Amino acid sequence: MKEFLTTLGGGTARAYAEDLADFSRWFEGTNGQDVTPALVTTVDLREYQSHMLTVRGLKPATINRRMAAIRAWLRWAKGAGVIQDLPRFPHQASIPRGAPKALDKLEEARFLRAVEREGNGRDSALIALMLYAGLRVGEVVMLQREDVEISERKGRVIVRAGKGMKHRAVPLCLESRNMVRPWLLKVTKKWVFPGRSEHLSVRAAQDVIKKYAYLAHLEGVTPHTLRHTFATRLLRAGKDIVIVATLLGHSRLDTTARYTRPGWTDLERAVENENWR
Repeated sequence: MKEFLTTLGGGTARAYAEDLADFSRWFEGTNGQDVTPALVTTVDLREYQSHMLTVRGLKPATINRRMAAIRAWLRWAKGAGVIQDLPRFPHQASIPRGAPKALDKLEEARFLRAVEREGNGRDSALIALMLYAGLRVGEVVMLQREDVEISERKGRVIVRAGKGMKHRAVPLCLESRNMVRPWLLKVTKKWVFPGRSEHLSVRAAQDVIKKYAYLAHLEGVTPHTLRHTFATRLLRAGKDIVIVATLLGHSRLDTTARYTRPGWTDLERAVENENWR
């Protein structure tokens, strides 16, 4: 396990180490042996997942994150020739659907701190365009160099491949310009975010978000979480819903209104702040 962790970056290694240490403790307590890749079976994975869910009552997102760390370790072991085959992993623990998730200020700070510490120019630009401009992940990866304009005091991004093939322009705030500009200066090809063949894939962009959410110890963060955070921030600041709908590329206001639904934290805060006497 130590050899696997040495192949990772500092922040990633620390995060994986915590999750793998938890699995190691469970494995030793259950089987009376120190864990090695060759000893891990399908039954172990199923029982560990069940233990976290039913005995410890961990959140599904935490369980899925820890199982992902184990999968990465075993995949490394297979690639290194330590084992020949991977055990079968159980289905992911299901995460209940609710109102679209948005990051609060502290969560956003933790997420951006992880990006600043462990990230690079490409990832920072990718995240800025979702968090501060509200772009969908599919819109971000399809951006061409000519679609992003940044000057000293203003900037904008042109979305040509929006949902329903709608065209829109979104202004770039100071924070987004500061995060996007360094990467834009390095772009020499057609696509703002080049991939192996053409542009970066949606799956690869989703993995970028997942990486920094993992490093920040945040659960259930997706590209849509960043877009929702953008919309929620504007609506709570009192911006007109028609303006927010235009920025998001929504043709119906009831679609934008979903972002105004209170989450659990909002409900708790409302109750705690109420003077009942």
